[in-house]
Amino acid sequence: MTDGPGGSDPGAERLVAFGRALRAAGLAVGTGRINDFCRAAALLEPEDLYWAGRGTLVGRREEIPVYNRVYAAFFGQEAPATVEVPAKPTRVRAGSHGDPDPGSAGEQDVQPELLLASTIERLKEKSFARCTPEELTLLTALMEKIRLAVPQRRSRRRQRARSGSPDLRRTIRRSFRTGGDPVERSWRKRRKRRRRLVLFLDVSGSMAAYSRALLVFAYAALRADPRWEAYCFGTRLTRLTRVLGPTNPDAALEQAAAEVFDWDGGTRIGESLKSFLDSQAEVARGAVVLICSDGLEVGDPSLLEAQMARLSRLAYRVIWLNPLKEDPAYEPLARGMAASLPYIDLFVSGHNLASLESLSDDLARM
Repeated sequence: MTDGPGGSDPGAERLVAFGRALRAAGLAVGTGRINDFCRAAALLEPEDLYWAGRGTLVGRREEIPVYNRVYAAFFGQEAPATVEVPAKPTRVRAGSHGDPDPGSAGEQDVQPELLLASTIERLKEKSFARCTPEELTLLTALMEKIRLAVPQRRSRRRQRARSGSPDLRRTIRRSFRTGGDPVERSWRKRRKRRRRLVLFLDVSGSMAAYSRALLVFAYAALRADPRWEAYCFGTRLTRLTRVLGPTNPDAALEQAAAEVFDWDGGTRIGESLKSFLDSQAEVARGAVVLICSDGLEVGDPSLLEAQMARLSRLAYRVIWLNPLKEDPAYEPLARGMAASLPYIDLFVSGHNLASLESLSDDLARM
């Protein structure tokens, strides 16, 4: 193990100590950022350690000088030279790649930009099907930061408010202070709480390239609310809420893989939904149901259509994530997808991290 960024393995303890040194210098470096830094450093080359830290530990531009100073003191090396964007636009001849020529005709104002595309930014746009196991590990940490803005609903419980329906009990109790005259009136309104989110993940053979990433997404989503549920299906339905409970994502995924017996098998969406609706329909009542599948049903499409109709009547919204929609030329012509489409409120791809982040925005607009 070496102490500097040029070594083959910086060492996890050394990286954590560097994060703490930045925190002592005044930067807002928490445990989550240090964890992301360690993951990024493990995936990048040793000479890119500076950029791994700058991309994960620095939140604002004005923090860069402090980061550079601590980096130089901690590792004994100066920070790599960076290209500064000029304060004024450089005037260059249109269509020319030569030296600036301010007196030439047909010139244009060009504002050069330094595009430092980090590994994280590239991963956001990369399809799950083309990610390496190391990249999927890094995506686990990124997915945990996604906060799904599930719509709210009014609960039966009420709370004090400045307006709403009269709170007679509190009004009468306050009237004792004024000789029984209800001078101070009280009001109450119904509380709001997030709707339940129910996830159905297709783990059949046709979804093998996406199953692990979507399982990680389900694991991250369940961290937000203990009432949310997750199921997977291939040829039969399996509840995953309990096995995705451990705080260690690797342990949770191992338990999920051991629990599912029909992994990489066939796809029977209709039968799986029927099994859920016959036994646990109350879970979907008023909930946001998220189905992640390519829709390549091998069972009876009429059964799937009937179950989707039942589900749409129970759920608040039905959302379908289909990774095949990544292709602009894709059309939902498969039997299962065509039968389900009339009962879907939102149809998106979900093939990469960027599409899952945009899903949160779509939920917020519902």
